[in-house]
Amino acid sequence: MSATVPQTDLVTVSIDGIDVRVPKGTLLVEAARSIQREIPVYCYHEKLGPAGLCRICLVEIEGMPKLQIACNTVVADGMKVHTTNPKVDDGRRAILEFFLLNHPLDCPICDKGGECDLQDYAMAYGQGASRMIDAKTAKPKAVDLGPTIVLDEERCIVCQRCVRFDQIITREASLRTEDRGAHTIIATASGKPFVSDFTGNVTELCPVGALTSKTYRFRSRPWDNHRTTTTCTQCAVGCQMHVDERGNTLLRTMSVEEDDAISDAWLCDRGRYNIGFVNDERRITQPLLKQDGAWMQIGWDDAIALWAAELKKAGTAAGVIGGGRLLNEEAYLAAFVHRAIGVKNLDHRVGAQTVVHHDSFASHVDLENADTIVTLGRPPSQLAPVFDLRIRKAVAQRGARLISVGDHPANSFVAETRATNAEELRVALGEKPGRVAMIWDGVMLPDGPALTAPLMELADALRYVLPEEPNGRGADAVGMRPVNGGLNTRAMLEAARDGKLGVLAILGANPMLRFPDRALVEAALRATPFVVVTDLFLTETAEFANLVLPVCSAFEKTGTTTDLAGDVLPVTGAVRPPDGVLADGDVLVMLAEALGVALPGVEAMEAAVRDLVRTPPAFAPDAAGPPALAPVPASRLRVIRQAAIFTGGGTLAFDARVAELRTAPRAALHPATAHALGVGDGDELQADAGDGNVVRGLSAVLDPRVPEDAVALVDGIVAAPLNVLGGAGSVKVQKALVPA
Repeated sequence: MSATVPQTDLVTVSIDGIDVRVPKGTLLVEAARSIQREIPVYCYHEKLGPAGLCRICLVEIEGMPKLQIACNTVVADGMKVHTTNPKVDDGRRAILEFFLLNHPLDCPICDKGGECDLQDYAMAYGQGASRMIDAKTAKPKAVDLGPTIVLDEERCIVCQRCVRFDQIITREASLRTEDRGAHTIIATASGKPFVSDFTGNVTELCPVGALTSKTYRFRSRPWDNHRTTTTCTQCAVGCQMHVDERGNTLLRTMSVEEDDAISDAWLCDRGRYNIGFVNDERRITQPLLKQDGAWMQIGWDDAIALWAAELKKAGTAAGVIGGGRLLNEEAYLAAFVHRAIGVKNLDHRVGAQTVVHHDSFASHVDLENADTIVTLGRPPSQLAPVFDLRIRKAVAQRGARLISVGDHPANSFVAETRATNAEELRVALGEKPGRVAMIWDGVMLPDGPALTAPLMELADALRYVLPEEPNGRGADAVGMRPVNGGLNTRAMLEAARDGKLGVLAILGANPMLRFPDRALVEAALRATPFVVVTDLFLTETAEFANLVLPVCSAFEKTGTTTDLAGDVLPVTGAVRPPDGVLADGDVLVMLAEALGVALPGVEAMEAAVRDLVRTPPAFAPDAAGPPALAPVPASRLRVIRQAAIFTGGGTLAFDARVAELRTAPRAALHPATAHALGVGDGDELQADAGDGNVVRGLSAVLDPRVPEDAVALVDGIVAAPLNVLGGAGSVKVQKALVPA
């Protein structure tokens, strides 16, 4: 500690007879932790700061007449502290007695049993018998707080960790306390269900069994679980998480407290809850070959032999789409094997994104030190929720400025400035923008170069791109991209549609749902003589394949992935895959053997992956961007394509436990636009691009943040796939003519 803090900024404090030097301003509870003296706390959490609500952290400070709370006491030079002695223990015992007056003694049936701070401290400091002779205050036992959480009001000790997380970290102000004294309860501010992308964090923060997870409660005890630490692969943030399993069944995920550098110790609800697909009975467990329109199971040797034979027949007229959901090593193998036989058509990009990285390595923490943060395109809250928490932290706690460029609805959780053209952006930046961080969704805009010119002039700006796929940056770096005349995803699909490709391999991707032009994908899949898909389920894309190979989820294999900052992170398998299912890497090794391709050794491959990921090619989009949009007729609205974390046709669609969290089809309109169209909130709408390309079943949402000449639609929803519009820039919005 003293190595990084000037000696003049340190103070010496004695804790239980041990002298410790800590920076000025350090809270006593943290000073004690630095020498492994754990002071009990309920309301205090290092990410939330002091609250002084529970008073269980009482300590004795020499020279002070009464016991003091360690969570709200700043150390002073020469201070002498006792964290345990008869006086301190008596004080904590009295506080615990107050907590237990009305607390139900139902530990044997409480989900928090075995990992409950109240249980632990009662054993350490409690009296062992209650002096209470009156009946305990009865409160509701199973309050449905929202889609993910159940509240037991009797167990709540009103530490307010949940409320403070909602107010300080997410700044969404959805939770609050109501009433007073023993009648105080936790409630939602609006009386509506608690809905957020981060609800699971409050159950983890809860020190008792008041807040429990609907997907985990009553399923296991912590001492029966086996825990593995791995990297979340739901998006490109790279959050570290603990995975608990029992009997080869995934039960829950938990954040890693030490993950300050990436997630700041939080998880989004997609990463926390979308795990049920791993044990879903609909998983494919044997290779499937389509014959006469019907699926039949075949062996792995026959499946690989067929794939290899078709590749040999096609020669260089083959293409590979996907890789952004593979591990680094698997994406490297996919590129290596296909390039070895002369195939140049490789691309991991499946959606609208054309760029997945800049030629810089800005860290997650760097973002918090920026003076000005500029977001371009879809906001980070839609693509990388935990990364967005750092933006909220920088703006709310450090006073950084947030500038949003483009038409996407604003971030309503912190103050921001909007800019829709280059001049507005220059004005917003000002003459002295300080340290600038640019965050881009990687989608080229018609006026992109002109719009971003003011940012490109800032040589020292931090630049982040948010990959659409969790390992987009890694796949790009290790070779899953077109070079030397190879075709990108769109060009491959067009070539396949025109009968110019003999084999199309789609690795862990679902372009039928994610690629902007669904009709093009379907035409390409139908026209290609041999289509092979690797996936866990029969997705919309897999249904068009000739051969489907069942592969492992990220919870069932080990390797590395690359986050949006360019860091290589470990992925560790937590459960065994179903019998008959192989990892993508093993499948590609078998393919290499069948093709006669000599692979590098494991150590050589791992070294190559590390080198490639840390030295990506210079930032250079492979296209100048889409052509300028034609003028929008008065009868139509511009389309703003939004993302949402609970969309997709793969792991989310095949996880019944998160069905309630899936994003519902919607069309967001400015209230003035809705009024002009005669549309009310909740009306069923359809968006018509012409030529029969219609998205139906959309629920109208009135949102004043949407421009009056536009409609905001969410991409990737199975029930209302936006890509049926074929990438149209404008649509006619009207009430549904035919109910969806």
